[in-house]
Amino acid sequence: LVVICAITTMANLGINVAPLLAGAGVVGLAIGFGSQQLVQDVITGLFIIIEDTLSIGDWVVLDSGHAGTVEGLTIRTLRLRDGKGFVHSVPFGQIKAVTNQSRQFAYAFFSVQFTYDTDVDRAVELIREAGQSIRDDVFLKYNLQGPLEVFGVDKMDLNGVVLTAQFRTVSGGQYAVSRAFNQRLKKLVDNCESVHFAQTYPQQVLLAPRTALKQEAAEPDVKTLNP
Repeated sequence: LVVICAITTMANLGINVAPLLAGAGVVGLAIGFGSQQLVQDVITGLFIIIEDTLSIGDWVVLDSGHAGTVEGLTIRTLRLRDGKGFVHSVPFGQIKAVTNQSRQFAYAFFSVQFTYDTDVDRAVELIREAGQSIRDDVFLKYNLQGPLEVFGVDKMDLNGVVLTAQFRTVSGGQYAVSRAFNQRLKKLVDNCESVHFAQTYPQQVLLAPRTALKQEAAEPDVKTLNP
């Protein structure tokens, strides 16, 4: 508005404003090209806020690889604090996909592998027992939104039998529940003789000793020397 008023005033005073208009057009064009990314950031951020994709306090994972707690939203950037305490400012225009891990509920998923000589029924009983101990814990039970679901044998491979289960938890509570479940199940399996965790051992590769190979290369062929 200031520029338009100034040019109009100068034109009414009889000053030739044609060069000024041409220069203003070039400057406006340059500003328009330069502000494309800014406009994209603002419009994208506006839709993210309107659609309630994320809000302050949510733990989100972006497709750019950034992850953390949302600490602030500006007109064009998103501010995240990751698990190490570092703060990342990400322009909205660079966000293509958002994974929000702080909405409504989450799942604490367990995948445990046992050896083939393990009593599978007994292993399932130990998994249920570990889950029940978590439900009885006065601090952990408030993170749960339902009983433990045991899915049974999920797959079998060269290393053993894989059993899976899960808890439905509040958002953010799945980490404490998972750590507690692993600790309790480890203690129960250690005290049970019929259940064993599977272990993956590296396969040994047998190679001929290097000294023997060097001796074979150094010895001459008797047949070729004495025809």
